[in-house]
Amino acid sequence: MPLRPRSRRPVRPADVSGDTPIPEQAWQRVPADELVTLVSLVLVARGFPEIRARMAAEALCHGDLTGAPDTGVVQLTEVHLPAVESGFVSPRAEPLLIADRGAAALIDYRRACGLWAVGDAMDRAVTRAGRFGVGLVSMRGAGPFGRAGHHAARALPHGMIGLVLAAGGVEDHPAHPLGMAAPGGAYPEFMLDVDLGDAARNPQFAGFALMVDVLAGVLSGVADHEHDTGLLVIAIAPTTLRSADGFYRAASALFGSMLGWEGGAPIRYPGWREAQYLEQCRALGVPLSAPVRRQLDSLARGLGLPPLTTVG
Repeated sequence: MPLRPRSRRPVRPADVSGDTPIPEQAWQRVPADELVTLVSLVLVARGFPEIRARMAAEALCHGDLTGAPDTGVVQLTEVHLPAVESGFVSPRAEPLLIADRGAAALIDYRRACGLWAVGDAMDRAVTRAGRFGVGLVSMRGAGPFGRAGHHAARALPHGMIGLVLAAGGVEDHPAHPLGMAAPGGAYPEFMLDVDLGDAARNPQFAGFALMVDVLAGVLSGVADHEHDTGLLVIAIAPTTLRSADGFYRAASALFGSMLGWEGGAPIRYPGWREAQYLEQCRALGVPLSAPVRRQLDSLARGLGLPPLTTVG
């Protein structure tokens, strides 16, 4: 399984430029698949089924593989393992299907790990979209889930558009993450990953956060559950509305028109630099800060495993 869901279109050398260098020297680099495998084994040791552990590990490592390490494996010991140890997250919780209406469903994941649960919900949405053209899963009862964009990108290998909205957080710091992924035609896939909570503090844009609250929070019913996060997960199959060739050409024209230069700096759309960084990590290794590397090596020793390999 790929480290991040991606289309079957091969990446040409022209897709990868020198815009986003990987940090050198200060951070050691480790093989990408080795990093994901170690995180997966750590989760299995905490009671996760193997398939869930691998999906969760891929979601957790997404930040490190796309240039946002503050949302990556650093959160393993800071957020996710403590959530399991405290009982806030149940590694083997079975989701409860509350309502099934064909193209749409409401599911309570009953304190399952969000790193796995949101990806599972997207997979379910993709299956429904394959039948109805669109698949919608309203969900609640999932723990911390990482970056919404990663879960939206699970729709890409199927040639679909993915959308993930979430409403939660604590009272003083509400969170409204939004993730969207779409095929880019001849160019790298579009992938947007933002938190609309910042926009909510601007009266001009507060409506966006309210929109997410309605679609992700009110619809899923999290208002009736304390310390819960509601999500809306959608997959759209474009070829149910138009030809695959027509969609490919239109996407190529759109994203191609976004590329250019201004003041000597390249103009790129969300997803371009992430795709570039991902290819660099696969080829050169994933950069890890010294504290994170020590934590992972300590976890490996606790499982009787060798430390991560240093690339180069």
